[in-house]
Amino acid sequence: MAHEEHVGKLLTLRQQSSFQEQGIVFPVRVLTAAEAERYCQACDWLESQLGGRPRTIEVRQMHLHFAWAYSLATHPRVLDAVEDLLGPNLLVWATELFAKHPQESAVSIGWHRDGPYMGLDPDKTVTAWIALTASHRENGCMRVVREVNRNESPQWNARQDRILGGHENRLPDVPEELLDDVALDAGEMSLHDVYVLHGSGPNRGEDKRVGFAIRFTTPECRPAVGSPPAVLARGEDRCGHFDLRDCPDSIHNEVALDQMRKSARQHLDATLQNLKQLVPR
Repeated sequence: MAHEEHVGKLLTLRQQSSFQEQGIVFPVRVLTAAEAERYCQACDWLESQLGGRPRTIEVRQMHLHFAWAYSLATHPRVLDAVEDLLGPNLLVWATELFAKHPQESAVSIGWHRDGPYMGLDPDKTVTAWIALTASHRENGCMRVVREVNRNESPQWNARQDRILGGHENRLPDVPEELLDDVALDAGEMSLHDVYVLHGSGPNRGEDKRVGFAIRFTTPECRPAVGSPPAVLARGEDRCGHFDLRDCPDSIHNEVALDQMRKSARQHLDATLQNLKQLVPR
């Protein structure tokens, strides 16, 4: 893409336009093959400490407790791309691990939009989904629905909390040509907004699929519930809406693991509180 006009730190004009028009842009190369492998090994270790195949709701907020996860969540190339969309002041609100083991037919992600779970200003929120292994249709890559006017009066569905209990929301009744596979090589990422309708199928292949999701917001954003923990990844925070945390010094130890378990539960509770804000009274 050397011939394309760069108007930001990393994303081209075409990529930024894609995000504004479709709510998603991919692929964006952010890691070398060696970096992707190193971070993938750290994620494999974390899974092994949590029983081998933990649920996604059990593997989140890693950046608050493990130096390697903090390093990935604040990787300069990731931040450069997000800065092109959100501006120079960036917070990491959450991290989540999405791993699918070979032939793991029971694990899929139901169709949903991120907005109801996050309780954050839609215009100040971006999710970076980094592939630490190749992610394609056979091993359960993310898929998105291309919608016209997707961000005009979105139908936030409070019943989407079914996904948190492991129940899949059904694929919308749309033509196959409106579905896009977000296929990524190891070290590439996608960026999507809270309006994009997305989900993923099971891993029917022989290769493990590992994705590391980072939820970014800005200091100006006021959370719907409380003052959640966050990391100031770039710039400055003059607003004080979040409980800012420092870089952890732990790499692999039991104390950090126990702290992450607690943070994961707290994050899930906050997510459920965000959903409750949408329930008609």
